[in-house]
Amino acid sequence: MMRLLTLALLTTFASLAFAGGRSDRVTIHLLDPRGAIDGDHTMPTEWKGGKTDVLGSRVLNISEAKALRTLLTKELADDDNVPFCGHSPAYAVTILPDGGTATTVTLCGTCGTWAKRGELRALHGKAALKMLDDLLPLPDVFQTLDGKPAKILDPFDDSPRVPFRFLAVPDGG
Repeated sequence: MMRLLTLALLTTFASLAFAGGRSDRVTIHLLDPRGAIDGDHTMPTEWKGGKTDVLGSRVLNISEAKALRTLLTKELADDDNVPFCGHSPAYAVTILPDGGTATTVTLCGTCGTWAKRGELRALHGKAALKMLDDLLPLPDVFQTLDGKPAKILDPFDDSPRVPFRFLAVPDGG
């Protein structure tokens, strides 16, 4: 049953990815991957009822949307063998077809997972995350240091989750 639901979700996203009419609206959202909440501008992480602050959003133009859809169609795998970090997404992608219902997926670069409507799957590739970072860059405080994820994104880090606006860039940068 779970496999059928996942297949239906993937098929829906893939069909939206290729339908891509002029009236479809694709919006990307930069999220606080720590799940910190500071105010009312939040959105669901699509996993275990979590939500997080939206730090920024951008509506894509037609060529950007088409390129991102192509990458997501390749990389959103129906693979439930997921590495676990707790799914701390830095990005959400929402596709709103004209007159249709919005479809949103969240992507976590820390462990390489994606989630939609409570289903967590492995992300096969990093090209979509790279494109998202090019379009709506992650703040320095969340960037990798020396090839390792930022300490603040360690799923076992027990530091207080202060609002994003109070975070300092690592090493005083």
